[in-house]
Amino acid sequence: MTVQMILLPLFVHVALVLAVLLRAVRSTEVTADGLRAGLAAVLFYTLTALALFTRKADVAFVVLAWIFVLLRLASAFPQMLSPKLRAERGIGGVSLDLASLAVLTLMWVLFAFAILLAI
Repeated sequence: MTVQMILLPLFVHVALVLAVLLRAVRSTEVTADGLRAGLAAVLFYTLTALALFTRKADVAFVVLAWIFVLLRLASAFPQMLSPKLRAERGIGGVSLDLASLAVLTLMWVLFAFAILLAI
């Protein structure tokens, strides 16, 4: 069995999870911030381990990983100062959670293409 065939179901499931998370972040009905952050963290850890194992962690991956982590820090920092604070808006009025999930989505897309196209 090839690496592509083994990882293809993972890529499809990750696409589903990221689509649901991105929709949830944009929705005002969802308030489970910890759940979203926890799922994003698991997807980030999984992607990092896979990229390292498959040797697909290039400069673009590392730069995007740092952008993701910095956005997560910027989102979490106000809550660490005071539980009452919430960093709703970040850069240009875009939610920091939405921005970090967009970066994570891009990381997964680039990784999936690198694996599936064997580049």
